[in-house]
Amino acid sequence: LAGLTEFANTIAGLLGNLLAPSLTPDQFRTAMIVVFAASVTMLVAELLVGEAEYFCTARARIVMRKRLFEKVLALDVSNIEQIGAGVAITSAVDGVEHIQQYYSRYLPTLFYCFLAPVYLFFRLQRLSFEIAVILLAASLLYMPLNNLFRGVVERLKRGYYIAQKELTALYLEDINGLTTIELFNRGMERLAGLKKKAGAFCGLVVSVMRINFLSCFVCELLVNSAICAGVLIAGARLMNGGMDIRTALIILMLSFNFFSSLRKLMWDGHEAMNSIAAIHIISDILSINTEKPVLPDTGPGGGRGISVRNVSFAYEGRNAVLKNVTLDIERGRTTALVGTSGCGKSTLAGILMRFFDPSSGCVTLDGRDLRSFAPEDLRKKIIMVPQFVYVFSGTVEDNLRIGCEDATEAELRSVLEKVRLLDWVEAQPLGMGADVGDAGAVLSGGQRQKIGIARALLRDAEYIIFDESTSSVDIESEDEIWECIRELGRERTLIIISHRLSTVRQADRICVLSRGEVAETGRHGDLMDKGGIYSRLVREQDELESLGERRMKHV
Repeated sequence: LAGLTEFANTIAGLLGNLLAPSLTPDQFRTAMIVVFAASVTMLVAELLVGEAEYFCTARARIVMRKRLFEKVLALDVSNIEQIGAGVAITSAVDGVEHIQQYYSRYLPTLFYCFLAPVYLFFRLQRLSFEIAVILLAASLLYMPLNNLFRGVVERLKRGYYIAQKELTALYLEDINGLTTIELFNRGMERLAGLKKKAGAFCGLVVSVMRINFLSCFVCELLVNSAICAGVLIAGARLMNGGMDIRTALIILMLSFNFFSSLRKLMWDGHEAMNSIAAIHIISDILSINTEKPVLPDTGPGGGRGISVRNVSFAYEGRNAVLKNVTLDIERGRTTALVGTSGCGKSTLAGILMRFFDPSSGCVTLDGRDLRSFAPEDLRKKIIMVPQFVYVFSGTVEDNLRIGCEDATEAELRSVLEKVRLLDWVEAQPLGMGADVGDAGAVLSGGQRQKIGIARALLRDAEYIIFDESTSSVDIESEDEIWECIRELGRERTLIIISHRLSTVRQADRICVLSRGEVAETGRHGDLMDKGGIYSRLVREQDELESLGERRMKHV
């Protein structure tokens, strides 16, 4: 700003001198040195601003994406429902891009636009107080006028960002579910939904652009009217002899620069609207409470097994899923949790993994309150094989080492042998270096589940939870996995959740949940003799399986 005004002052003096030359060679050289120095100052300032902008942009991207990624990784099952993949992607990519513009451009421009008019006013008021006041008044009106349009744009931008988020989520969902869409011939129906979302998004884009263009027109009309008034006043005084040509040229040059910062703020302000809309979404994610306090270990210790006492739990905004559940899981034995869908089996497993804490009651592990374990210590003692094992892109070995990064090759081969996968791995040209494809695309459902079990075994945890681990595999793989699970039951404490009751008949203890409560407990034979819920569920499943076998034979 200082370099610009000095440059304008010197150039105006040189141009004004052309009409009545009076400069000596020394004065001309001095003027040229001043012009050169001012030009170098502005160049260096622009380079420094560029470097600062790049540094701020890089920092904003790194810090925000790191915080978002850490927050997403810290989310538990109860938190994940609050966001989706589309929201996470939109926030981490487009949202962060918009926010960094706010920090690197809008805030510096906002500071500059308050400084520049005041500085230029004091430089101009010595030349023409009247013109300086007109320009300053226009600049003071510019901000409220621009903010009036900004308020409208901000409301539209919030809808714009939500529409963009929904469009991204729908597109991602269609890509992931493409096979299902094709199977049921729903392509045109999904396309119509995508077009509808895209049309709504496009309409918001057009509305934002319309308001932006109107804002530019009105604000530019104000700016150019003020400049025109200043030029007319300066021209009139120049004609009347009340102002020399040098002063008129300085006023003319600085009048245009008077509003350059405000113009830049207006354009950067449009980007700031995107930033503010994105900030609302990102702040919702970052404000999710993922803290899990680690309580001091005040338990007597020395206990064996898991004890669940009077545990109740309800997801936010829903009825209670678990109601005053009390049960014991003995160490070294296999306990099965069974019941109809929605009875609370997976919720109880999530509490045992401390994905979430119970609303009331307590859970102890080997005599210690579960909440007294740090997350990394708890994962060494209890691990879960979920219903759908996620396999990451890379090699078989890469995916196994997620369970234990420092595992030896012998340990990797040992767990592969236990899950009946070693023969397949050795048959691959690259062995454990075989590529599993994008998200394990080259693996069958059974192979993915076996890799998930192998990971759990590498953790060497005493307690292993199998949550419907064979529900998405073929019969042959299911038999192999259950044979592996039965062998593990001889050396580990297993908690098995399964809808297929025929697979848990050999469990040391079967716990039947019904409507969030413990309805029955005991061994298979004892529960069948009681003739209660478990007995009824077993008979119904046996009848369905027999009916299915008869139909298959008929086919």
